Amino acid sequence: MKTPCRSLLPALALATLFAAPVLAQTPATGIDDALRIARDNGMATITKIEMDDGKWEVEGRNAAQQRIEIDIDPASGKILKTETD
Repeated sequence: MKTPCRSLLPALALATLFAAPVLAQTPATGIDDALRIARDNGMATITKIEMDDGKWEVEGRNAAQQRIEIDIDPASGKILKTETD
């Protein structure tokens, strides 16, 4: 007769295997942090935010109503690029 723990071991190992890639993809800088960073760096109005090409891309307008785009590294929270039109 098998013990319940022995039959659960393969299922637990399999669940861990599939969960690991999901945990690895979670950015250290979340969407709320990215929004705060963008606001702290001159973005007055935010019209779009998305995770694209491994970075947060935040689009909006500054206080002078110029279009502004800020790219943020999700691992460190550092600004990679700022463009103003």
